[in-house]
Amino acid sequence: MGYNVKIQRLELNAMIDLQGDAEAIRNWVKDDDLPDFPDKPNTSSANQKFKLYWIGIEHWLLRSEIGLEDRLLEMTNPSTAPIEISLVQVSDAFKFFEVIGPDAPEIISIASPIDHHLSVFPENGVSYTNIFGIKGLLIRVNNGFEIAVESSYADLMSDFLQRANA
Repeated sequence: MGYNVKIQRLELNAMIDLQGDAEAIRNWVKDDDLPDFPDKPNTSSANQKFKLYWIGIEHWLLRSEIGLEDRLLEMTNPSTAPIEISLVQVSDAFKFFEVIGPDAPEIISIASPIDHHLSVFPENGVSYTNIFGIKGLLIRVNNGFEIAVESSYADLMSDFLQRANA
């Protein structure tokens, strides 16, 4: 049977975990490439190079293609960040999956209890949730969703997503 979706594991991404006051982080990074901080919790902002996810109280993830990892590290300079903020490279910590297509919401309904309707999970929505019993990050993208899980769960998540589409 299956749903009308394309499910695939994505390439490694560069990521920095940002914690602390948004203004303190802005003052530290001071780079035009840093996207504006999202206006609302559990949303994202983006520019041509980077995506910024507001995932918790004073907690964000900054993401880019792996080819921009050196640029990401240059602009955030985690090793010398002031004590009031925490900037940690977490590129290897996450594996991303893409669920794209007209039936992507059906797969997400099977995978997670989160209400992902556009009225509550907007086009720039991002939130940690339970995905097949695993803590994961759900991100709305054009025509579907991305899911990020800890790297050690990647094979399990791949299997669960394929079974949900069987």
